[in-house]
Amino acid sequence: MTAVESELRSIGELARTSGLTVSALRFYDRSGVLAPARVDPVTGYRWYTEEQVGPARLVAGLRRVGMPLAGIAEALRHRHRPAEVHRLLDAHLRRLEDGLADARRELSRIRSLIDPEETIVTTRLVLSRTDLAAAVDAVRFAVGTDPDLPVLSGVLVEVEPDGVRLVATDRHRLAVARVAGTVDGPPVSALLPVAAVDELRSLLDLDGADAAEVVVATGRVTVTVAGRPLTAVPLPYDFPDYRRLLRAQLGDVPTYRIPFDGAALRAALTADGVPVCHRAHEGVEHEVVALGLDGRGELRLVDPNGVVDAGGAGGADGAGGPDALRVAVNREYLLDALGSGDGQLVLELDGPIAPLAVRRADDAHAFSVLMPVRL
Repeated sequence: MTAVESELRSIGELARTSGLTVSALRFYDRSGVLAPARVDPVTGYRWYTEEQVGPARLVAGLRRVGMPLAGIAEALRHRHRPAEVHRLLDAHLRRLEDGLADARRELSRIRSLIDPEETIVTTRLVLSRTDLAAAVDAVRFAVGTDPDLPVLSGVLVEVEPDGVRLVATDRHRLAVARVAGTVDGPPVSALLPVAAVDELRSLLDLDGADAAEVVVATGRVTVTVAGRPLTAVPLPYDFPDYRRLLRAQLGDVPTYRIPFDGAALRAALTADGVPVCHRAHEGVEHEVVALGLDGRGELRLVDPNGVVDAGGAGGADGAGGPDALRVAVNREYLLDALGSGDGQLVLELDGPIAPLAVRRADDAHAFSVLMPVRL
């Protein structure tokens, strides 16, 4: 052993110290994730420094929770920036939770296939009436109206172990909202027709009760507020796999994450003389606006034809000047995504032709996804 090698750890020693196997260390070397400090040119034996023990243990932990290889590599690159790593961990945890919810729903469906005569199982929820009303408002605008796509003409109600998620999409935009609550029964989902959703929204305006009781069973959904029940028959369609859409179109860590004042942007979008251009889609003309960044990395409206307009509404993480980002979007769709415009919102996207997400800064479970417009 040379003097240099005596100061290094062998691959076996690092394996024992980190919790990774020798074969795993070789794999992460070949993948460019955790390269050894020195490789013997004759024997090919790998040697590691003491400083590589910490990264190796990080890799081992991420491997145990099923983090994809690309995520492990990114976590190592950003290990000295805790906020970035925490964002990666949060995104991976959401994937795991979504996968578990999917598995529970599929197992429930499989059980019904095995024993179709089994007694119908119901799931009962108790939710805040005002929170459920806000969630309906957050997704209702995105319900589809195309008669050729009846599967999009409703709101998906997904019951989870600790609440319910509402989802709607018309292909051009997607809205998701979540309400925490008390759940008694297995995870289940139902696609409510838009007419029933509108009736539900009116029911939720009733005074006299703080809570809404929801009972989901095969073939029916019943909501009771202040002693008044509403029963709806779900649509007989399988709603698109919106989770796969989100994973494919929105990265775990977006390139741009821009906080902004929702009320300020809404005011700018509705002001006289707001810069717009017009684009036709399927024979219908729409007003298109453009968002960009100023020199301070703050969100503002820009002229979609290239002339910069004044006015800012927020600040971007790592923005690179006025020309760092410019994205065009349907003006009406953006206003719908902003909702009432109250509070701090966050715009997330990866570039001018990538889908963009509008989230509430205080609620990661409520967001809208919009498709950009090519200028």
